[in-house]
Amino acid sequence: MLDALSASHREWPYSDNHDTVNDPWPLAWDAAAFIEEWFAHSEHNDLEEAICYLPLNPWKFGYDITTWHDKKEPQALLRAHLLRIVKGWSGETNLIEYLEDEPELVESLGFEDGCASKSTLWRVWNDSRLELDHKRVIWTIGQVLVNVARENDVPAPEEVFHPDPSVDDPGDVEQDDSTVRDRTIANTREVWEHAKPMLTENYSLSRGDNAEVHENAFWESHAYMGSRAEMYAEDGTRNFAAETTRDRVQTGSTHRHHIQKINPEEARQMHRDTTEALIERARRDSELVGGVLASIDITKSNPYRENTELEFDEDGLANTWLLGYKEKGKDEDDLPDLHFQWASIQIVGLDVPLVLDAIPVSRGLSRAAIVDELLSKATDMIDIEMVMMDREFAHDPVKDVCEDRGVYYLNPGMMHTSERATCTRLRRQGKLVHIEQEEDSSSDNTPARTTLTDFTEESTETGVEAGQDAPARKSVYVPAMKAKRTADDSDDEEQESKQEDESQDSNEYREGLLSDFAEATEEDEESAGRMFGDLIEEIREEEEERRLPGNDEDTRLYLLFETNHPDLQPPDDSESLSEVEKAHMVSRIIRKYKYRWGIENGFKQIKRFRVRTMSMKFEYRFFNFLYACTMYNAWRLVDLLVKLELLADSEFRFKPLVTADLFLTIAKDYAGLDPPD
Repeated sequence: MLDALSASHREWPYSDNHDTVNDPWPLAWDAAAFIEEWFAHSEHNDLEEAICYLPLNPWKFGYDITTWHDKKEPQALLRAHLLRIVKGWSGETNLIEYLEDEPELVESLGFEDGCASKSTLWRVWNDSRLELDHKRVIWTIGQVLVNVARENDVPAPEEVFHPDPSVDDPGDVEQDDSTVRDRTIANTREVWEHAKPMLTENYSLSRGDNAEVHENAFWESHAYMGSRAEMYAEDGTRNFAAETTRDRVQTGSTHRHHIQKINPEEARQMHRDTTEALIERARRDSELVGGVLASIDITKSNPYRENTELEFDEDGLANTWLLGYKEKGKDEDDLPDLHFQWASIQIVGLDVPLVLDAIPVSRGLSRAAIVDELLSKATDMIDIEMVMMDREFAHDPVKDVCEDRGVYYLNPGMMHTSERATCTRLRRQGKLVHIEQEEDSSSDNTPARTTLTDFTEESTETGVEAGQDAPARKSVYVPAMKAKRTADDSDDEEQESKQEDESQDSNEYREGLLSDFAEATEEDEESAGRMFGDLIEEIREEEEERRLPGNDEDTRLYLLFETNHPDLQPPDDSESLSEVEKAHMVSRIIRKYKYRWGIENGFKQIKRFRVRTMSMKFEYRFFNFLYACTMYNAWRLVDLLVKLELLADSEFRFKPLVTADLFLTIAKDYAGLDPPD
């Protein structure tokens, strides 16, 4: 490990040549280099193990206590506080309680005679033994630990809840297991007990002071209706009245009347306030700490009226929120394609997939305006490292917005003539991957991010101030290994046969690329073929419909992505990299795009929480969608709690253990039927 570290980071340990007592940041450089090399090895898949091996020389940190006076190992004390920071605990109490149940971890941290006392740990951090700058370095190291672990698909923190003592090593967890069902019911009750006050405190109606029906009855009935299949407000309120313990329940028309008065901005604020409360609840147990991956996309809401046409008045289009075709088709059965659209931003990846915000989309609203509005609110709620979007967002104004908001972006790029020509050039040169960097993408408003080079002497000598330069924009070409080849629509078998013959050489070259890329990334061909998952399918379907000048066969060999992520080195700095190193570097970033599909799955599940309606009022429809997002967020938090409690996170990392159906069944029974107002 240390030999590999010295080879990959020749300046390590960088701190040996610096006065770290007065300037501690070289210690952050050393720690970041160690962490990067540690998680580069596939067998290193535990965050706590990395902390136990991380060198933290207390004397370089200016640890102010004599050796003979200190009864506990100073390096172990620093590692313990690093563990506390990574877990997200503000005090020593949670740390002590956690270590009491982990004697092996205590020994691995470096304590020889048991864990230090709570008072000892408190004095280390609060009794002037560490200067403020040194504490900031330890905080930075903790952030680097979490970020690099997540980039290598290592859950961070791996365990954030104590397992239930009654569950003794359940082994392989099954969704229909009675233990899972019992724990789900218990956790649903507990989470709803916390989530319902968050919702009722943050959601409100504009009604008179003499209203007879309690306001909470509206939110309870809306959650109740959303949990039932194909239930509308009229029937839903009657069904709710038959089951609730409330004496007075509003009618369906009254329910719609008051909900429709909530404008989109008010609905967004209520959803965000509730989601922030859920995030704070998750952070108490060290979830959603540090930068997260997010995805932005647009979904449709069908109006459910067969004969609807666009309506115009003297000012033009009467309803700018209704999108689609202007008129019905010539055939009576050819109905107009009319719909509303909602754009949303959602956390994806290994974190709790919460919907952070959403907006209705009107005619003429640009993609850059959508991204700007969503990021402006979401970045205030949580630290977003990178946002991922599909090709319809691949525009320079969108990139400008991301850089202005201080987030990285990743999306498929559009292949025009020059990009298609690049594919031909790459094929002729036999290149596996290729990175092109734009000449200038600076922005004075982009906040600086903490990276490995921020701790080097070179970065301080250049005199570049924080936030002065934006990350460079790059175009990244990767092998399209699982791309399907579809012939042009034609009934001419001879033409199709000719096309197959012409593409034979290209197919053979693709297989060669697959083999080379598998060798470069030390994977077998089947694993390498899955490296970018099903994202190839969606992207290639769009390419099939586009007719552009250039060599189609060469274009099919590569996929184009656009990003400003700094971990992709620009061409001038990567000339010394081998093809193996380039392949690894590119795959670590591009493979993150597979997480974008989390928002597509989210849209499918959110529909199961949504109250049905035939109303054409977009305000009411948008509220139904947003309220469903709030219920969806509560479900995902319940799922997280149950998975971690049953130690089932590894088996169900990319799918819920608690299904939406199971959650809805339970939530329907506990969603306010005995409400403590």
